[in-house]
Amino acid sequence: MAIVKMNKLSLIGLESDKDAMIECLMKMGVVEITNLEQKIAEDQWADLVKRDGAEDEVACFDADITKVKSAIDYLQQYDKRKKGLFEPKKTITYDVYAEMIHNLDKTWEVAEQIGKYDEQLSALRAEENKLSNLTGTLEPWRSLTVPVDITSTQATMVALGVVPVLVDIDGLERELYEQVPESYMEAVNADKDQHYLSVIYYTSYEDKVMQVLKQSGFSRVAFKELQGTIQENITKAENRIKEIEAERSQIEKRIAGLTGEKDQLEILHDHLQVQKDRKKVLGNIAKTEKIFMLEGWLPAKNSEKVEKSMREQWDCVLDISAQDAEEEPPVLLENNAFVKPFELITELYSLPNPKGIDANPFMAPFYFVFFGLMISDAGYGLIMAILTGIIISKYKLQGLAEKLIKLLFLGGISTFIWGALFGGWFGNIVDAVTNGTYTIPPLWFNPLNDPMKLLLWSFIFGGVQLYVGMGIQAYKLIRDGKALDALFDVGFWYIFLTGLVLLFLGGTAATVGQYMALAGAGLLVITQGRSQKGIIKKFMMGILSLYNVTGFLSDVLSYSRLLALGLATGVIATVVNTMGTLFGFNVGGIIILIIVFIGGHAFNILINALGAYVHASRLQYVEFFGKFYEGGGKAFQPFKMNTKYIELKDKEAI
Repeated sequence: MAIVKMNKLSLIGLESDKDAMIECLMKMGVVEITNLEQKIAEDQWADLVKRDGAEDEVACFDADITKVKSAIDYLQQYDKRKKGLFEPKKTITYDVYAEMIHNLDKTWEVAEQIGKYDEQLSALRAEENKLSNLTGTLEPWRSLTVPVDITSTQATMVALGVVPVLVDIDGLERELYEQVPESYMEAVNADKDQHYLSVIYYTSYEDKVMQVLKQSGFSRVAFKELQGTIQENITKAENRIKEIEAERSQIEKRIAGLTGEKDQLEILHDHLQVQKDRKKVLGNIAKTEKIFMLEGWLPAKNSEKVEKSMREQWDCVLDISAQDAEEEPPVLLENNAFVKPFELITELYSLPNPKGIDANPFMAPFYFVFFGLMISDAGYGLIMAILTGIIISKYKLQGLAEKLIKLLFLGGISTFIWGALFGGWFGNIVDAVTNGTYTIPPLWFNPLNDPMKLLLWSFIFGGVQLYVGMGIQAYKLIRDGKALDALFDVGFWYIFLTGLVLLFLGGTAATVGQYMALAGAGLLVITQGRSQKGIIKKFMMGILSLYNVTGFLSDVLSYSRLLALGLATGVIATVVNTMGTLFGFNVGGIIILIIVFIGGHAFNILINALGAYVHASRLQYVEFFGKFYEGGGKAFQPFKMNTKYIELKDKEAI
């Protein structure tokens, strides 16, 4: 249970066999094909090989995938079949898959048809929006009886326009009549922003009329593309909108009638994705006219099967060897069922360096303990474990979702255990409902009554984890041939820190602790400055190194958050129970109790589960990992069939 050992793979094959060999590697799904572009650019390779690739075909596949994905999304809106939150992929064998992809012409026609329907709906929506905007613009002019296409006669002009609502319309009308008696102004409508005016005047008085109107902020309005009255145009637009709604309804019914093709479209989507990946990986390969070459990584345990499969089917040059010391292979973690969910915590931080140590087996027990301790309510733990257990048993989860749900399941178990130890069952609900007649006693102690005891144990748990982290660092140093460094930089600190702890216990332990602390301090002073030149510098650095004890103390104090979150859960739960029982146990009071109980405790579970997840992770990242962890690893990404909707089961897969 650790970082999987990787082997380096180099393969040279005939160009004529390339597609078949690439497909075989994809089916096996255990080889990460690395990019040879940098090697091809080197002088000794540039004249011999060139980069393979099919960028144009990849772009075509991308376009086709987008088209099919749009069709699937469209049908999703009309698919009445119920889908669960964690709906698993449909599992089919490769033989069935191969048969299906030979009969996808009809499915392509469906995708094309949905694309056309989409275009029609888009055009109808655009037209509807345009007509809606038009009716909105025309509505204030509805009472205007003069056809809008009549803007002039042989001797007169018709001007439509608006002025701000603050303008005195009566005063404007009088002034216009005084300045240009040969004119007529009508206030068609008004709203909170402006007045809508229609003005008729002799053409020869254009300048005078406009001079008067513009003094009031007149802005001309024109309906150039319309004919007939405003009412006629509004009616025409409204009738067309009704026609559009009917047309859209018919198209949507046709789309809904194609929902039965959704499964086939999903297979087509994944088929195109697989084909795209096959073409895309060619960009990592080098070739000549006759041969191709690729390199990659694979787990050492799969090397024999891969070699056997390739050599039996094709004439090729295949070399699988252990990694060189200077190479950094991708990282693949392999842990047991208990530890695997906790890989999520490490992956969110950083994968371990391939030459480092997988922290998950050491971190998982502590995270398990800390998560439950921060919630510490048996009722909450049961709810979490039951709900996540149902999800795990009912759905075939994969990837991040699988790890997260299983992590919460284990967290629920831990929460139940700690809750039973501390006597927390939905807070003090039994005590609150029975008015103190009955209570569920803790198997250990109640932190609300004795918080200092929990604080002490929080520090003990933290100290143990820090000691484990230091021990892992010592192991790494010994593994790398630095046994003395392990003794000086870890062993002597163990002596010094343990002595300091014993000093607080009193009695014989304190006496022993005094000698251990003095001995540890002396050894640290002697050894911690060993990299410096000169006795004085060595001695001064040794003295200064003792200051690092404050860092250890700070790390231990960080574990007080175990107490803080544990108490917070219990206090909030107690408050919820108190609020729920305020109205007594009559019919109304019981209804209120049920509502407050469900809502309050649901909120408490959610907020404290999130807090436990975040703070337990923080303890690992800062306090624990800081003692030994080396990150920076790159995840192992094997070349395989990455599908979204279906899962292929193939006999060649490893």
